[in-house]
Amino acid sequence: MKIAVVIVNYNGKEFLEGCVTSVLEQSLKPSDILVIDAASKDSSKELLKKINKDVKVKFLTSNIGFAGAANIGIRETEGEYVLLLNSDTCLAAEFIFKIRAAAAKLDASYGMLSGKLLRMQDRKIVDSAGQFVRRSLRPLERNYGEPDKLYPAGQCFSACGAVMLLKREMLENVKYRDEYFDEDLFMYYEDFDLGLRANALGWKCYYEPEAVAVHYRGGSGVRQKSKSFLFRKKSLELKRHLLANRYLVLTKSIPAFLVLKNLPHLLAYEIIFWIYLLIFDIRVVAGMKKYFRLRRAMKEKGKLIRAAIAERELEKWFI
Repeated sequence: MKIAVVIVNYNGKEFLEGCVTSVLEQSLKPSDILVIDAASKDSSKELLKKINKDVKVKFLTSNIGFAGAANIGIRETEGEYVLLLNSDTCLAAEFIFKIRAAAAKLDASYGMLSGKLLRMQDRKIVDSAGQFVRRSLRPLERNYGEPDKLYPAGQCFSACGAVMLLKREMLENVKYRDEYFDEDLFMYYEDFDLGLRANALGWKCYYEPEAVAVHYRGGSGVRQKSKSFLFRKKSLELKRHLLANRYLVLTKSIPAFLVLKNLPHLLAYEIIFWIYLLIFDIRVVAGMKKYFRLRRAMKEKGKLIRAAIAERELEKWFI
């Protein structure tokens, strides 16, 4: 079983070398290591030009977003599995060995695997113990910002996009035209969108706690129980992508009956969030232009997915 590693980098020089080194030092070596640099404006390019000869590097001429860069990496590597990493992550030395061993014992319906992701700033705090779904129809990283609860290995909804092992057969099955991740999303919600498509088509995700990695979530070492803190710290452009992508994914993949069934939870979140935006961050609202520009195309993309999700008991993954 060959595993190719794809690292997506944009202005991540502070963490990039540590990420690459952690891959090179794996006890089980990957078949390929490819770094996709999405036209970084920091000195990532200079660092990558001096990187280990075993690491392939592709420099993009523009920032096409995480989704587009990840798609290039998937297309330009080989192997039955792709381990997709953000450049602000580091793998424990046994990560690939442990997650490969987990994949080897699973049946053919498992197309994604998640390891245990800890917070780089405080490795006693969990960043993700597998991805689940909130009743407000948003992705939820299990145990986010909390001490490790030692969840056992087993099935989960999806994997956090910062570190996810993807079966190539699954990727080919769920892609839309030539896109594995939806490039209209650019950045944010692309892992949730992939999880929804995979779930709709009968693919499963497995959580393996023995495969450990760390992720630098946001820009603070303080314990963060809520992602609202991180939202406030993001650039205006990224906040706008987050806002639009939330509704684009709902439009694309969530059937109407699930929206209606969970309407109280949905409205509770939306009211609070929009009060915050209108009072403290009104400029973010302009991000809805992206939603209105793409909503029809998204609805068409997700036609078959919405119908399939209606039959897949998505609610079993609600937390």
